[in-house]
Amino acid sequence: MINRILIVCVGNICRSPMAEVVLRKYMGGGDEVVVESAGLAALVGNPVDPLAERVLRDNGLSAEGHAARQITEAMISQADLVLAMQRRHIGAIHSIAPQARGKTFLVGKWEGDAEVPDPYGKTLPIFEDAYGRIDRMLYAWRMHL
Repeated sequence: MINRILIVCVGNICRSPMAEVVLRKYMGGGDEVVVESAGLAALVGNPVDPLAERVLRDNGLSAEGHAARQITEAMISQADLVLAMQRRHIGAIHSIAPQARGKTFLVGKWEGDAEVPDPYGKTLPIFEDAYGRIDRMLYAWRMHL
């Protein structure tokens, strides 16, 4: 049974916080599954990117109160499922915690292992595209959890 899901990107201020909020929505907001996020090169302590928050709010969600966290081996070990935005993230996760090989996947696994490009530093339409991909991909994951 999956009780803890960790979602990973680079800075933990754009993609993974958006995905964390979206997956919580799909999981029904209960306490039975913990959904967290972290970054491989996190901007530790920073809030969610303002454009990411704007897109979330435009979709009736919010990551207000989010503070970026650096991924650790302990976080990976405690997770039952680790979802990454890009293939290179999976390699980095495995180098931190080789034991995570059987539980680390792309968020786009159910869409032919599609990736979610990094919107950081880009325009609102790029953030909206990233959100749309994340939302669609996590909806597919919900069917398998």
